[in-house]
Amino acid sequence: MLEFNGTLLAQILHFIILLVVLRFIAYKPIVKLFTARQELITSSVAAAESEKSQAEALHHQRMTEMQKAREEAQKVIQQATKAGEVQAQEIVEAAKAETTRVKESAMQDIAREKEKAILEVQNQVAALSILVAEKIINQTVGPDLQHTMVQKFIDEAGELLC
Repeated sequence: MLEFNGTLLAQILHFIILLVVLRFIAYKPIVKLFTARQELITSSVAAAESEKSQAEALHHQRMTEMQKAREEAQKVIQQATKAGEVQAQEIVEAAKAETTRVKESAMQDIAREKEKAILEVQNQVAALSILVAEKIINQTVGPDLQHTMVQKFIDEAGELLC
């Protein structure tokens, strides 16, 4: 069994005295050190959580901005496409209008030339008719009679042509 001698008792007493001395001398600085360390760890964890939440918010903000940028880019593309379509339509309409104008101008030119040709033919036919009539009648036709005959012939020829 265990024997109790004086040395063991002295060691226990020295240990208790050491604990009391340490309690008064070292306990407060050690507790203070542990408390400071705990506060440092707590503040570091809080700062890390705060930074993490800020980073997440910043990430979310960047993602939102990227989405807005994509949407704006899509809008710009759509607007450019619409502008191109409108411009193409305007070009087509301008070409159609130019074609119509050229066609109408050509039709007017044709109508004028037709009128000229008809008048020229009428004048030639009238002159030939007068020459034939003079030879048949064997007399010279005066300007008044010639004018009356030409008008009558033009009227009759105009009715036949139309």
